[in-house]
Amino acid sequence: MLKYLALTIAIEIPIYFLFDRNKIAYSTFVLILANCFTWPIVNILFHNTNIHLLILESGVTIVEAIIINIFLQDKFSKSLLISFIQNSITTFIGIWINNIQL
Repeated sequence: MLKYLALTIAIEIPIYFLFDRNKIAYSTFVLILANCFTWPIVNILFHNTNIHLLILESGVTIVEAIIINIFLQDKFSKSLLISFIQNSITTFIGIWINNIQL
């Protein structure tokens, strides 16, 4: 399971740096912590509840946008756009890899 967390982080960090290249080490640290916070929660909820995956990922998108906004001091609209793109890509890669039916 942790390989999927590592894959998520490996995909989302470069996407963030397409939008913002400031404070690379700090930004990387914040993004890793954000994923370490949201990823286990989504997996627990996905496997133990009937909440649709896309609803869970919408929640992750919002939470990570708030984290980016607060800790990386981006405007909320930019944070939400970055988070949406990051999570859309990693969600659909995860759906494809795990052959999840929506």
